[in-house]
Amino acid sequence: MTSGFTRAYPNGAHPADPGLWLMWQDQGLVISTQGLPQGDHALLNDIDRDRVMHLGMMDAQPVFTVRLPETAKLPTGHRALGLRELYGRLSDEQYALAGYAAQLLLWQKQANFCMVCGSPLGPLPKEWGKKCSDTACGYTIYPPVSPCTITLIHDGERILMTHKDGWGARYGLVAGFVEPGESLEECLVREVREEVGVEVRDVAYFRSQPWPFPHQIMCGYFAKYVSGEIALDKNELDDARWFHVDEILAGTPTIPPPLSIARQLIDHWVKGLRGRAPAP
Repeated sequence: MTSGFTRAYPNGAHPADPGLWLMWQDQGLVISTQGLPQGDHALLNDIDRDRVMHLGMMDAQPVFTVRLPETAKLPTGHRALGLRELYGRLSDEQYALAGYAAQLLLWQKQANFCMVCGSPLGPLPKEWGKKCSDTACGYTIYPPVSPCTITLIHDGERILMTHKDGWGARYGLVAGFVEPGESLEECLVREVREEVGVEVRDVAYFRSQPWPFPHQIMCGYFAKYVSGEIALDKNELDDARWFHVDEILAGTPTIPPPLSIARQLIDHWVKGLRGRAPAP
């Protein structure tokens, strides 16, 4: 999250309405040609004030999020766009806030009953967590974050890229969820071995990225190829192959979009070899 943002937590009170509003309808965030709605927007007449979340302060401006009724009619010049469509239409700071809001609203929608005893869940003061209303149970739960590793496997001037059914011409990188009792590095080695059948070493951390599809944290790594022939896990992939750096620069294959850490890993690696990153 941007350094200009200070998180808030539920405390039973909201700042005054003027501020930045992240209003969602269905799976889309409402924007107009002027950007995100402000606090005097007509759509605020349609919201349930009890469902408003005060996310925090962005440069001294309060930031709120709420889900609009599906029946609410958007004014002329407004539309609701999904997170992937929003990339490049908002500032990086606003896009990060949109991802944060999407995850909390999904949490608000889904976490209503205790997964242990089935009783209703109630709010925890000053936290986003919820607690079972059955005092004999007392189970508490918090918004989930699922850690994943994503790895650029390199061998000299080539990298190993993967493909899934439905991706069209686009190829990506080996990625997978961390399992219980497993470190990030152990997950990386296991996922590489399971999905493409090769061995790697010299694992180097790059950076992480929140990925609100719906609630991942992507942990990016570089790893050097050691041995093995490509052997696909056909339950996960339909192709994997080596691509030379010059093929990447030439646009073959299509690579992940700029918003993703997969693309950041590829750009960093290509720039290190050729002094420039692939075209957007």
